[in-house]
Amino acid sequence: MVSLVRFGVIGLGDFGERHVQALKSIRGVEVVAVCSRTRSRAEEVARMYGVKKWYTDREKLVRDSEVDAVTIATADDDHVEPTILAAEAGKPALLEKPMATTLEDADKIISAVRKSGIIFMVGHILRFDKRYRMVYNMAREGRLGRIGSMYARRIGRQRAASIFLNRVSAPVQTGVHDIDIIRWIAGREVVQVSGFATRRMNYKYPDIFWTVMRFDDGSLGVVENGFMLSDSYPHFIDSQLEVISEKATVQILTPGEYFSVYSVEGVDKPDVTYWPKMDTHAEGALRDELEYFARCVAEGRQPEVIPIEDAKRALEIAIMAMRSAEIGASVSV
Repeated sequence: MVSLVRFGVIGLGDFGERHVQALKSIRGVEVVAVCSRTRSRAEEVARMYGVKKWYTDREKLVRDSEVDAVTIATADDDHVEPTILAAEAGKPALLEKPMATTLEDADKIISAVRKSGIIFMVGHILRFDKRYRMVYNMAREGRLGRIGSMYARRIGRQRAASIFLNRVSAPVQTGVHDIDIIRWIAGREVVQVSGFATRRMNYKYPDIFWTVMRFDDGSLGVVENGFMLSDSYPHFIDSQLEVISEKATVQILTPGEYFSVYSVEGVDKPDVTYWPKMDTHAEGALRDELEYFARCVAEGRQPEVIPIEDAKRALEIAIMAMRSAEIGASVSV
């Protein structure tokens, strides 16, 4: 087991910067390099967080002998190249969800990872949210009994629609979070998918989408997602999970932390779950996820919390839901 894992971060948008913040708060981890195709952004993040190296060339970062592992937070439709570069360089990689935006790209990533044998994980952050993990454990311990249905909701602000919906559909961009978590809790396989879309804004992909899944035991899972919250909504998302089962009813609400700030700037409900910023670093589920991955790298073992097959399956179901909405009929798996 190594005592220090040195990371490089590829992709320095909003979420890539959060990766830097979270990694810098983890004992036994050092961020030694960052990479953005925009030179000014790479220089800026390196300067802000005291990172000694910055790159605009992804291959140079993964070939850097001081980089032990990488996290990849590039755009959703730009995951193949940096992952293959990391695999060819033999560098462990954590790739942000969704694994890809097409099954063809997902297969390219899986092929490269398996050929190289690198330590690899897709960052499905909800599996590190303590609330969802508790529900998963309840299901495994038999405390829920047979599940009748699960409903998940994840709606973002309208301003985020302009960032995502001309590049990637809502089920693939945000829906994979909840498709994955419902499958994980259910411990069953999806046999039928139906998709329903509503378009109220002028983007390539619909702004509200419902995915309905039937599992092999007859139970149901419903995922509502999209980008139609008012930009004045006091939290970056409105999300929830409800489980209806024989022995329990479970509800998770976000924002549901009972923490509100009323100021001259308006109402705010700060995030205390996923990546709350404390001083200059990030904590919460993102930090827990990255710390788990760093521990796997240090110990030289493959992560078990998120199998690569589960990441692909969530993507596959999201794409099936889109296909169902297009043809107006359910799709059998």
